[in-house]
Amino acid sequence: MLSKSGERTLISAIIPKKSAHINGCISYAFSEKNKQKLLILSALTFSLVYDFILKITGKSNLGKTLDDFPIIEGTKYDIALITRCLTLTCITSHYTELWETSYTYTHNQDNWTQSENSRLNQHFFTRLTKYWQRNIALRTDYERRQALVEIDVLTAMALGLTLDELITIYRVQFPVMRQYEKDTWYDQNGRIVFTISKGLVGVGFSRKGKKGELGWEDIKDMKTGTVERTIIDDTMPGGPIERTIIYQAPFDRCDREEDYHTAWEAFEKRFAEQEVKS
Repeated sequence: MLSKSGERTLISAIIPKKSAHINGCISYAFSEKNKQKLLILSALTFSLVYDFILKITGKSNLGKTLDDFPIIEGTKYDIALITRCLTLTCITSHYTELWETSYTYTHNQDNWTQSENSRLNQHFFTRLTKYWQRNIALRTDYERRQALVEIDVLTAMALGLTLDELITIYRVQFPVMRQYEKDTWYDQNGRIVFTISKGLVGVGFSRKGKKGELGWEDIKDMKTGTVERTIIDDTMPGGPIERTIIYQAPFDRCDREEDYHTAWEAFEKRFAEQEVKS
C-alpha cells in the first residue's frame, strides 16, 4: 500500500540475501551479473524524482507499477549514484558481500558537493576501503540527508530535468517533507537535536522538557557549548542499555532548495571537467 499524504510515497531499501517479507512489500531480485542494475535502480528509487513519478500515477497500491520504471544505466552519473547508494545501505556486516563485490577505486575519487561544510566529513570518500568495516557507511543524520539530496540532483540530471523542475517537484509534491525540513535542527556534529518529523519520534529533544529535564525550547538559542540527553536504547540484540548523547551547539536547519542549487552547480562543474579530461 502507498501513503500519498505522508512524507514519502515510494520507500525502498536493499535487503540482504536470505531475508523474507510478507506481501505488504514488493521485492525485486537481481542476478549476480546485474548487480549494477540493482544499485542503480535502488539509488533512483531513493530519489524524490522517482517518488514523484509514482505519486502522479494516483495509485494507492504499488502492485507491478515499478515494472515500468526505467533503469537509467550506462551514464556519467552511474558511479556517483552507486557510491551514495552503497554508503547509505551498507550499515551492518550483513551487507559485507554487497560492498566488497561492488567496491571500486572510483568510489575513493568522489567528494561532497559542499566542500567547506564542517558537518560533512570531507575525507569520507577517500577513506573508503575494499573490505567492509563500519566506517564505510554514512551514519550521521546530516550526512545521510546530504547523500539523498545529491541523489535527487543526480537522478534529475540523468532524466534530463532542469534544476527548476526538480525544485518545483519538491515544492508541489512534497509538502510534508518541506514542513519537516523547516523545523528539523542539527548540531555541529550532524545529529538531529530536534525535529517535528512523525517518522522520527524519540529522535532529539522534545519541544518541552518533562519535569527536571531539558526541552528544545530550553536549548535552541545556545551559541556554544554542549548539552546531553540520556536515552534507553532497545535496538540491539543484547537488550536495553542506557546511552548518553552529546549535542554540540549552535544548532541549525537545512534549506533543501539551496542545497539543490549548490549540488547542481557542483555536479555540472565536475562532469564538465571530466568530459574535458576524457
